[in-house]
Amino acid sequence: MVQTATKLKVALYVRKSREEEGGAEETLHNQRETLVRIAKQKGYSYELFQEVESSINWNRPELAKMIAGIEGGKYDRILVSHIDRIGREIGLLDDIKKLCIEHEIIIETPDNEIKFDDENQELLFGFSSVLSDYEYKRIRHRLTKGKYDAVAIKNRWIGSTPPLGYTWDKNTKQLYVNPEEKKIVRKMVELALLGYSSRLIADKVNKLGYRSRKGNQFKTDRVLGILQNRVYLGESKYNSKRLKKVAVAKDTHEAIITEQEFNQIQALFKSRKSKENLQSLGIKSPVNKLLVCGVCGKGMTVQLNNKVRKTGRNYSFYQIRPCRHQIDLDTKCHNGGVSIYKVENAVLEALKLYKQELEQSLISLLAEDTSGLENSLTSTLEGLEVDLAKQERKAKRLLDLYLDEELDKQSFQQKKQTFEDIISALRNEISIVRFKLESIDASAQVGKVKGIIEMIDNFEEMELEEQNATLKLIISGIVFTKTAETNNEPVIDIKWREL
Repeated sequence: MVQTATKLKVALYVRKSREEEGGAEETLHNQRETLVRIAKQKGYSYELFQEVESSINWNRPELAKMIAGIEGGKYDRILVSHIDRIGREIGLLDDIKKLCIEHEIIIETPDNEIKFDDENQELLFGFSSVLSDYEYKRIRHRLTKGKYDAVAIKNRWIGSTPPLGYTWDKNTKQLYVNPEEKKIVRKMVELALLGYSSRLIADKVNKLGYRSRKGNQFKTDRVLGILQNRVYLGESKYNSKRLKKVAVAKDTHEAIITEQEFNQIQALFKSRKSKENLQSLGIKSPVNKLLVCGVCGKGMTVQLNNKVRKTGRNYSFYQIRPCRHQIDLDTKCHNGGVSIYKVENAVLEALKLYKQELEQSLISLLAEDTSGLENSLTSTLEGLEVDLAKQERKAKRLLDLYLDEELDKQSFQQKKQTFEDIISALRNEISIVRFKLESIDASAQVGKVKGIIEMIDNFEEMELEEQNATLKLIISGIVFTKTAETNNEPVIDIKWREL
């Protein structure tokens, strides 16, 4: 039976791009009114599909529904204000063309009908596809250039969602501090400066009842994302791969974190990066990852000694594993091990003495006398710089050995990596101490010292993981030696961090 025009059922497709200027409702309304008027004038039975989506996005919900209807034989033609409303990307338009040919669908616009059994009209559709793709690329370039200029020239932040701590004003197109959310960010900063890991910071803020905008608890990656985001310094950045340029603007909005705080936090995170994820490694002792061999200078590990059994009962215990690192090609380290509780007890006693020193320091700080702190920091800095120079000389000698073919490639690379790790850690520590020396503030230091004293007071009641984090905050290393030279008695030297 021949089908008349009055019986044709058409799909009206209306789309407004997220990237186009103008109000979505107004643009959709204009398209919709034009197409509905044409459908009524021609007596079409129609179903409307409308959405606000990018022309390059293939996974549009309404487009997918329309395609499913075409494949189900529901429509005879597509009615659209212009070909580029379906899409601007050549690949997508080619797929639409194949779909129309397979199901004998006509595409109709207010100015034209495209019947794919007509070679001239198929060619016209091809031209339209190329022009749409070209126009899309021009639009993308213009939009990208606009975003780049917004940062580089107009000194503005651009983004889809304002970071925690800020709200976006559509009228002024500016970021403004959100006082309630700022409290969360500042608490994270405070904990980070005290030396807490990102995981412990998340635990702390969650226990304080802080939540994300969606009401979720904070996780490690979210904390890191906040504390490593330079937006909180009042900066804005736009990296355009299309333009192959990066725009950075300062003072685009009020800062929540200072430059000094940001740099110190990054240095602290970097210095403990290799020690993160302790839960997966398994913390066996508060001194985990702090033990340093007094003979070869390499890290020592804690292990379970389960070989001690009497009458069927388990007397296993944790011990420092004897160090057997390779010192040179022919010599292995000979440092011994010991039951871990001996070191833990020594650390507990050292903490009590250290607390007394901090209390004396606090008296001076309350009197705004920072000379003792300045002298201590200067002495520490000088010692670190001497250590750095020594390690750099060793690294150079190692290279000379390799170039003189006295060391094979594998041994060279292993030792080189060890030196690089040590040198990197020393440089981080130097950076932190220099920052503290340059920004000595008695009132700020009072808060830090009080915080450490409080931690020491609560140390024995802490969970194992938090004990470990606390020790890492105030101790850079526990040098352990047990050799014939020490009469096989353990000698423990605790290296305190400068606060």
